[in-house]
Amino acid sequence: MLRRLILQVAALGVFGPLLAACATTYVVAPPPLAPGAARAPVAVLDHGRHSSLVIGLQDGRMVRYAYGNWRWYAQGITGAAEGVAALSGQTPAALGRRVMAGPLTAETLRQQVRVGVADTLLLDVDAAAAKRLVDKLDGIAEAGRARMLTNPNVDLDFFPHPVPYSEAHSSNRVLAGWLREMGVEVDGDGLIADWKLRR
Repeated sequence: MLRRLILQVAALGVFGPLLAACATTYVVAPPPLAPGAARAPVAVLDHGRHSSLVIGLQDGRMVRYAYGNWRWYAQGITGAAEGVAALSGQTPAALGRRVMAGPLTAETLRQQVRVGVADTLLLDVDAAAAKRLVDKLDGIAEAGRARMLTNPNVDLDFFPHPVPYSEAHSSNRVLAGWLREMGVEVDGDGLIADWKLRR
C-alpha cells in the first residue's frame, strides 16, 4: 500500500508538469457548406481532461462518442499508476458510445448528458460526412459488442477500439481527427484540449 502511494505521488510529480505543458487550444472552424446542403448538428463537449463528440442523427436522436484508454475509461480504474501507464506507451483503447434522445441542442445536451461539461461547442457539418463517421464508429462498436462494458461514471458504453491508446493517439487528438473527417478545420495538437470555435 505504501509503495503504491509513493509511486502515485512520484507519478504526479513527474507527469503533472508534463501534462500542464501538453495543454493546447484547439481552434475549430465549421466547414463551408453549400447553400441547400443537408446539414447535421455536431457538439464538442469539454469535460476537463477529456472531451466527447455528439452527432445529431437523421432520425432526430443524437449519439455521443469518446475515445480513451481501456482501463481508465471502460473499467474505471483511474489511479495515478494507470495514468502513467496510459501515457508511457501503447495500451488497449476503448470507444465510448451512447445514443440519446434529440434533437441536438444546448438544452437537450444539458438534459441528456449525465456527466460534467465545462464547455460546449455547437456547429453544423455536411450530413453525408457525419453519416460516414457514425457508420465507421458504429462498426467498431458492433465488432466489439461481445466485450462491451458500461461505465456509469462517464455515462457511456465502451467497446474495444482497434487503434491502441498512446500519448500521440489520445482522446482529444482522436476527437480532432473525427472532426477533420467531417470537413471541420481544426488547428492545434495537444494531449489536453481547450476547445474554441472560430466563427
